[in-house]
Order: sequence, then C-alpha cells, then structure tokens
Amino acid sequence: MKARFVIPLIVFLFMAAGSAGVVWGSATPAIMYQELLADSPYRQLYKLDQSAAALYTASHANNRQAAYAELQKLKLLLEDEMLQSYGTPQGWSAARQDALALERKLMSEHPHSMWLEHAVRLRLGADALIGGDGALWLQYEGLLKEDVLAVRQAWKRSNDNGAAAARALLAGMSAHASRIEAAALFAGDTTRMNELMHRIEYSERLLQASEGGAGSAYSQRIEQSLDGIQAAVDGIFVHYEDALAIPNASVSALGHPLQWSLLLGTIISAVLTWTGWRKYKHSPFGVKKL
Repeated sequence: MKARFVIPLIVFLFMAAGSAGVVWGSATPAIMYQELLADSPYRQLYKLDQSAAALYTASHANNRQAAYAELQKLKLLLEDEMLQSYGTPQGWSAARQDALALERKLMSEHPHSMWLEHAVRLRLGADALIGGDGALWLQYEGLLKEDVLAVRQAWKRSNDNGAAAARALLAGMSAHASRIEAAALFAGDTTRMNELMHRIEYSERLLQASEGGAGSAYSQRIEQSLDGIQAAVDGIFVHYEDALAIPNASVSALGHPLQWSLLLGTIISAVLTWTGWRKYKHSPFGVKKL
C-alpha cells in the first residue's frame, strides 16, 4: 500500500526539481524549451542565422580563412531539407547561389570588395527568416525610397547631365535592391522583388537612351518608370509580417508554457503524495482494524 504515496512522491520530486531549475535560473524557460527542440527546424534556423552572422563578421574583417570556414558550415545548413519548409524556394535558391559565388571568389583570390557583398546578402537573408518586425533588411525601405527621390531630382535637372546623373544614382539603388533580394524572397515577396529589379533595369535603359539631348522624347516614359519603381518598393514592405518564418524570440511576461506545466505538475503531485500518505497512515495494510 506504500505505492499510494511513494509513486506520487517520486513524481513530485522530479517535477519540483524541474520547476526549480526553470524559476530560479539554473535554466531559463527559453533555453530549456530549445533543448527539448534541439533537432527542430527552429533550432536549425537560429544556427543558420548565427553562421551567416559569423561569415559576415569574418568577411567584413577581410579574414579570408575564417570566412571560408564559416561558409562551409553555412553551405551544409543551406542544403538541410528540414529548413527549406520555411521561406520560399526562390529565397533558398538565391542564398545557395550567393554561397557558391562567394566560395569561387574566395578560392580565386578576388579582392575583398568583390566577395563582401555576397556575405552581406547571405546575412540579410538568414536574418529575414527569424528577424520578425526587427529584421535587418526592413531598414532598407527608407534607403530605397530616398534613392527613388534622388533619381527623380537628378532627372529633373535643367542641364544636359540630368540623365547621366540619374543613371549613376539608379546604379546605386540597384546595388541596394540587389543586397536585400534574397531577404525579400525569403519573406515571400517574390513577385514584387522581381518587379523592382526589372523596373530598375528598364529605367536604366530609358535613361541611357535619353542621354545626348534626347531627354524630351523619353520624359513621360521615364516618369512612369520611376513611378513603377516607387510602387514596387512600397509593395515589397507591405504585409511582410505574414510571410516570415517565425517571430522574434521573446519570453512572455506571463511565463513560459513549460514553466507553468512543471509548476502545476508539482502542485498536483504534492497533493496526491499528501493524500496517499494520510491514507497509508490510517490504513497501512489496506484493511481497517476491527
């Protein structure tokens, strides 16, 4: 009859130990939850982000050896089929292309400036999968809008150099848009991102054709093209939250679900242990005395 309180007592001890670890800091709720999901795609996504961040740091420091080592880790994660259920196929394809291009340039001793851009694209792309509202690539919204405004102002110059100046500024905008391409594709805005890149290319051809005093013939078409670029930029950053893989990691003020489960389990097992002990003391052999 000792099983009446022995089994609940054992359960109580396990629950109390786990609850104490969560509440008093031997393991935070988020860390314990991650340990339970050690092989989950969530954990792998964070590994992908950390690897891309390390690659960017090494690339920015022009540490070719460290960048190559981090790139090999990143390439393994990019081929993980479990991770590819997040984001979009276009995003993963763009990231793999950047990884291969970066590897080729690292091995062929290209200058630092030629392979750093690929590391930046990979960093922004990986962060887009887990960054939520604070994803790094979202900061480019204001920059791209400033680029469009600068191109417009350059184009409206009264002198003959307006088209050439606008073309030069548009080339800078193209570099900024290309930098966030993988991130935008990961976030699910494939159509708008592709539209933006095509509109920039089209506007560049129009500006090139308008050079040499032929600006008046292309004036309306260039204005419409710049309006299209502005609309594409606006569209990329609308409703991006719904397309992201997972939100920012944060612990609710009400506590983690694991913490509450352990706490309730501890209370229930304690009550069962006390009830079983009282019954055992009252009737240790299960038969009441006459």
